Amino acid sequence: MKKIAILILLLSAISCKKVSKTSNSLIDHIPKDTQIVIKINDLEKASSKLRDNYLIKNNTKIDFIDYFKNLFILEKTQQKEALLCFSPVGKSNFEYTFISKFDPSIIKKDSLNTNTIETISYSNKEIYKITSKGQSFFATQQDSILVASSSQLLVENAIRLHANPIPVNGDLQKVYDVSGNDNILSLLVNGKRLQNIQKTLLPNDSIDGLKNFSGWISVDATVDQNAMFLDGIAIEKDSLSSTIGIFDSTIPQENRISQVTPITAKGFVSFTYDDFPVLKRNLSLAQERAIEDMPTVLDNILSSVSEVGMIFMDKEEALLINSLDIETLQEDLSGKKTETYRGITIYKYDDPSSFSKVLTPLISDFEANYYFIKDEFVIFGASVNVLKDIIANILNQTLLHQQEYYKNTIKDLSDESSILMAGTTKSLKSFIAENSNSKYQEQWKNLDDKGYQIGILQIVKENDFAHIHGVLQKNIARGSATSVTQTASTTLESKVLNNPVLVKNHRTKGMDIAIQDIENNLYLISDKGAIFWKKQIDGEILGKIQQIDIYKNGRYQLLFNTANTLYLLDRDGKDVKPYPKAFDKPITQPLSLFDYDKNKRYRTVITQGNAVTMFNAEADVVTGFRFKGTETDLILPPKHIRIGSKDHILLTEKNGKLTILDRLGRTRVDVKEKIDFSNNEWYQYLDKFTSISKDGTMIQIQKDGKAVKQNIGLEKNSKIVATNKTLVTMHENKLSIKGKTIELDFGVYTKPILYYINDKIYVTVTDIQTKKVYLFDSNAELFPNFPVYGSSAIYMGNMDKDPNLEFVVQGEDNSVLIYQVN
Repeated sequence: MKKIAILILLLSAISCKKVSKTSNSLIDHIPKDTQIVIKINDLEKASSKLRDNYLIKNNTKIDFIDYFKNLFILEKTQQKEALLCFSPVGKSNFEYTFISKFDPSIIKKDSLNTNTIETISYSNKEIYKITSKGQSFFATQQDSILVASSSQLLVENAIRLHANPIPVNGDLQKVYDVSGNDNILSLLVNGKRLQNIQKTLLPNDSIDGLKNFSGWISVDATVDQNAMFLDGIAIEKDSLSSTIGIFDSTIPQENRISQVTPITAKGFVSFTYDDFPVLKRNLSLAQERAIEDMPTVLDNILSSVSEVGMIFMDKEEALLINSLDIETLQEDLSGKKTETYRGITIYKYDDPSSFSKVLTPLISDFEANYYFIKDEFVIFGASVNVLKDIIANILNQTLLHQQEYYKNTIKDLSDESSILMAGTTKSLKSFIAENSNSKYQEQWKNLDDKGYQIGILQIVKENDFAHIHGVLQKNIARGSATSVTQTASTTLESKVLNNPVLVKNHRTKGMDIAIQDIENNLYLISDKGAIFWKKQIDGEILGKIQQIDIYKNGRYQLLFNTANTLYLLDRDGKDVKPYPKAFDKPITQPLSLFDYDKNKRYRTVITQGNAVTMFNAEADVVTGFRFKGTETDLILPPKHIRIGSKDHILLTEKNGKLTILDRLGRTRVDVKEKIDFSNNEWYQYLDKFTSISKDGTMIQIQKDGKAVKQNIGLEKNSKIVATNKTLVTMHENKLSIKGKTIELDFGVYTKPILYYINDKIYVTVTDIQTKKVYLFDSNAELFPNFPVYGSSAIYMGNMDKDPNLEFVVQGEDNSVLIYQVN
């Protein structure tokens, strides 16, 4: 757990102490060898916030916390803003220096005579030694500035520095200038000395990854009653040998390691990149050797990988790689089968030390003796036992990403990180206890961390600095939905033409509403019901509006088509070049959007009768997709389904033929039997291609192309929707969810919609005759206070990033309603 625990501990635990903001003149008095600066913006507010924080309030007997709580200089000063600096004095001892505007009361006796003051002459200046309650500090006045310290030597140094000023370190000045003024505290840390700080706090361990971690780091601390948040930057060191420099010129990718991390794990660390040759060059600099001397054994393997990480189990560690091309990767690994555990093959890997040789200092001293493959993940272990433990958790679905406390902690962080670290508070507490000075170990073992389950630290590399975000918060369990409330409504100028949809708002990290009226005006509406803009387009939008990130910078655009045009609009409703793209021949189906590997290499498929054309995000024809058309017109948009590691593109023809292609447009599954298609699309259910025919018979296409038919009690005009494990059907007023059937009032119902949000299943239908919206859980239980008013199918999501879900629905002919499910 070593590498992960300390970084969170240092940047989180230290920041739990008093920090601040001050004028530029204060920085000129920071001692030369300072390694930590706590910038206090408002001492009174900081003290209040820290006193009220659960972790601090309930652990005042821990010496580390008690040290700051009873620091005499903080009690004595009346200044709002100050700097509290820590510098090494001697072999492994840190002394503080307190810098603020001069406060005469500091060097005066109090009215109760509880302190004593001695005067010491040094270099024609006066140093005051103030003693009270068994503590002493030394202080001097530098013009309008007070410099006080626990060390007389540091005050003497300050006097000499004032007489012969030395320019402030450039990186320190940068992070000082960008540190926030609104937060009560900011923490500035010398990233070159992180390992030295760690060795002082936790002398029984050493973490190589902290050596030359970065230049100066600045993080603003937000302290709430039940949480602590860190947000800031790390300046890159003056060479790529720094740890964060390893990710120079790489683009962070999605961190998916939590999807296979067992809830019993101590935590994980994830590293992502988009270009392995660049990463390898940076690693060679970090390892201080020429790129020509770097091993080449993993070049093919790691070139098809977007994420490498470590999962810290109770007794062992496991290494993970997340592949963009798992089939090719499997061939490159070419391991020998050793055994099968619960249906998953475990292989022997022939070069166990290769990952450590290439990836040091990110991954060191790891023996990758065995591995298994699950979906896009390959997981290595030193022993078969650690792999079996992870396999069991994957199959049992006891995984970290499903846990409410994890989702609540990570929800406001970016999906893509260069480095993402997570550690359970239990394991962090244990690590600190084991590696701290022996006289403090029992205190840390008894730390009251009730309700705090995980800490997360995120580092996102960008140009010559990195964003840093940390979260340590108490988990407050959410109850089930108990009410539903309409929170906003919007009236359009004309009648609504199609169902409202929710789209990502990259600025607020929430969601907005997109909807079209009968005058072909497209509207974008906020989560509060305010209209951002409207834009007239050349016809009715076919199907749902999709979103892509064409520039891969986290800013999403709206992608949709009419019968004649393919549009891409930015956040402000402006066309994104080279769009709009006009077509001479009419488009007959809604566009299909594929992102095979979830890496934003989008493919847009346009259907024109029986012709199928695939475009990339820049609207260029994808020449590698060789399929041009079907015998007869398509009656549904092309559908992408991934089963295992294989992609399938399904084309449904008017003549009853189902064509199943691979990415290149070649036949992947040969379906010989003609099918009497209904208007229901195809789904992946129980790892088979599943739909129903016109007469309500369920049809499942197997891998060999054979069609298996089953009577499941449906009739003509029935509707179906499914995930791989959940089947939802509806015929007339009978709704069935996972085999449980409920009978609704007679009406005219929309097709059921199935949402899978935060590991929960929601099923919704709307009776458009009586204008009633129904919401059910996976057990076919109606949510409290439903049905509610609405006249269309709903679109559900988290619009404002609070714990509650929202949905949007058409109300009257020209209105849109927003509901919140509490």
